[in-house]
Amino acid sequence: KESNMREIVGKAYTELGRELKEAQAELSKNGYGCFEKWCESIGFNRMQANRLIQRYSLVTNCYEQKDIIEDLPVSLSYEIAKPSAESTPAKSQAKAEVLDGKIDTLKAYKQRIQELETQAQLAEEKRKQAESMAETARKDAEIKIRHYGDQSFRGVLFCF
Repeated sequence: KESNMREIVGKAYTELGRELKEAQAELSKNGYGCFEKWCESIGFNRMQANRLIQRYSLVTNCYEQKDIIEDLPVSLSYEIAKPSAESTPAKSQAKAEVLDGKIDTLKAYKQRIQELETQAQLAEEKRKQAESMAETARKDAEIKIRHYGDQSFRGVLFCF
């Protein structure tokens, strides 16, 4: 029953988004603010309308995953529909995992973003550390060459 109810709600939110997007396109011809006033007159605030429109756009842009998106909790579908949902590599990866059916809750999505960001941060720190170590080794080799004047150290510089 829960699955059926989620499907009904998901489809309803998609249809609401479609209707709002069409109304927005039509009312935009009448000038700035007209759509917002209309939304308020039917009980929607601008934020609610934008989330539904963004969600609808996601469904239409990812039509092959339409069923997955419509079965998601509404809060998660809103989150991955935001323009910022692909603003970082971690968010893009987590969104892709949602669309692949690997993540199905907002909590798991946010945890995955955090996990991916932590992994990226650790990789960056390791890269900087390796770079620093290579620079230190290069400087040490230069010092030894200057100090000893030995040609045998010159080859070491080319390794870095």
